[in-house]
Amino acid sequence: MAGLDFRKTWLATSLLLLGVIIHVALASYLNFTQDDAFITFRYATNFINGNGLVYNVGERIEGYTNFLWLMIMILGRLAGLQFVIFSKVLGVFCGVGTILFTYFIGLILFNLQKTKYLLAGLSSFILGTVLSFAYWSVAGLETTAFSMMTMGAIYFYLRRSYLLLVFLTLATLLRPEGGLVAGIIILYDIISSREFNRYAVSIFTGLAVLLLPYVIFKYNYFHALLPNSFYAKTGLELKQLYDGLEYTGTTFWQYFGGGLFLLPVLINYKKWPRAARVIAGFLLVYVLYITLIGGDVLKVHRFYVPLFPGLILLTVYGLGVTLKNNLLFIGSLVLLIGWQIYFPLKQVKTYHAAEIALNYKLDKMIEELKGVDKSDFTLAISTIGIVGFRLMGHQVIDLLGLTDSVIARHPEMYNKVIKTTWKEEKYNSRYVLSCQPDYIMFSTGFKPSAPAERALFLYSKFLDSYRTIGFYFSEHLQTVYKRYFPIKGDIFQDIKPEFVQYFYDGINQWNSNKFEESISNLKRAIDLCPEPKYPYLYYYISDAYRQMGDLQTAYNLLNTLVEYDTLVFEAYKDLYLYEAGIIRNKARADYFREKVKKLAPWYIPRMETLAELLRANYPVEPENIEEKQ
Repeated sequence: MAGLDFRKTWLATSLLLLGVIIHVALASYLNFTQDDAFITFRYATNFINGNGLVYNVGERIEGYTNFLWLMIMILGRLAGLQFVIFSKVLGVFCGVGTILFTYFIGLILFNLQKTKYLLAGLSSFILGTVLSFAYWSVAGLETTAFSMMTMGAIYFYLRRSYLLLVFLTLATLLRPEGGLVAGIIILYDIISSREFNRYAVSIFTGLAVLLLPYVIFKYNYFHALLPNSFYAKTGLELKQLYDGLEYTGTTFWQYFGGGLFLLPVLINYKKWPRAARVIAGFLLVYVLYITLIGGDVLKVHRFYVPLFPGLILLTVYGLGVTLKNNLLFIGSLVLLIGWQIYFPLKQVKTYHAAEIALNYKLDKMIEELKGVDKSDFTLAISTIGIVGFRLMGHQVIDLLGLTDSVIARHPEMYNKVIKTTWKEEKYNSRYVLSCQPDYIMFSTGFKPSAPAERALFLYSKFLDSYRTIGFYFSEHLQTVYKRYFPIKGDIFQDIKPEFVQYFYDGINQWNSNKFEESISNLKRAIDLCPEPKYPYLYYYISDAYRQMGDLQTAYNLLNTLVEYDTLVFEAYKDLYLYEAGIIRNKARADYFREKVKKLAPWYIPRMETLAELLRANYPVEPENIEEKQ
């Protein structure tokens, strides 16, 4: 860029630098690690330990979609860097690189305009203020690295440079969608020139040659060309298209006013220079792709991060061409920035807080579990990132099938009675139970949320063999399912799906303090449950009565429950609290304390603290509870 007039570029450069500073500041503010990043870290650790590119030792399954990012993480760790810090720093660096490429593409797009430097600077500045862009740059994933390579590819294509080949290769190694980017650019070049020109053929041939070793490696190592997550996530149902439309619609509403800010560029399509046509063609195909595959399971606009630069550039171009009045133009840009900060803010903050809380809870759960079980236990879970990384050396079964080819390629038929908001609807409960995991952990604790979690309750083998143990932290009892009995004989679905829905609704209502509705649904679940009845139905009915103030009914139900099932530690815990904190029967309190000691001894300190609080709140035994003799 030699020979530039400083008087023309100082404001543009200032805007560019300000955009970078804001991006880095937002990334620092939003600092967190996405759970999926730990999947890459587990693969990397296994490779460094000599176990190969595997999630579970001995299982060659491509459960990642970011080969080059994984290789970079391996190199960084070998150099002595920590995965989390290294991935974040590199992600923010690539975010800055994407902003720089946006500026350079802007200089080409606005080349015929006198204020091209200013418009390019404004575009890069606006990108720096995009919340979702900063959110993913610091999440530990390859998102902004892929964005930088994608923008680099577009920039070098606009310059007709053969460096395009380098960026397309890197993009394809970073994400499978890199192949889509390559296909869009090459096909666009052929169609626009109306011939198989030398440039397009050279890029295609070079890309094929450079990627051939990678393809051969994938096929020989994993015996598949597509990653396992492709089979686990994709489907051909109409719901997938609906999800994609919703995902795309939400993104365009929150960042571009439902497309309102893009209207000026669309109206002036006849005036588009070549750069605008290239960007628009790329965006159109990529948006269709995102929509058709159903969007992303991660809701903070991740799939649109590589598209934000192009969308912003076209928006600024359209506003600049249409609005000749400087005040109107500046006002529209201020409105755009304000819009794309205000409208996504709630969603970004909500998912950001939820992800931090989930990571903490799962990390703490594994810390507690490893503290009480020193064995080489196996665990099944629907959220495998940080849990799998903390359980290096343990077999971790992915209930969603992202790292398990049996679940991904041979799922059970999804039961429509089981309602869900999850996109991941594939599961194979029979297979999971046949593996007899020592523990099964749900992301929401006791309550099954994902279809793969709820489907387990369709099998009496699960209901009969697993009971919960719990740990107290974050002012809540956190539970995990523990297998107490081996699963023998044929495993088959023998429980009506309506049972699962009533059970789920009842627990949900219990969580929401809707105790009468909860009791009603849990009783419906009891009617549909085969013998022996699932004991937790009675436990949560008991607790609902307790919270409604009917201590006698709650107390009687708990006593009946422990005679019926001897492994529900929550029932013994509550009976201890009744006897020690309210009724003051030391002999029975000691009896229930011993029961808890056998099932969850680490919970006793918390239990005794609660008993002391109850004794303070109930100085004398309440008249509405009669002790069981």
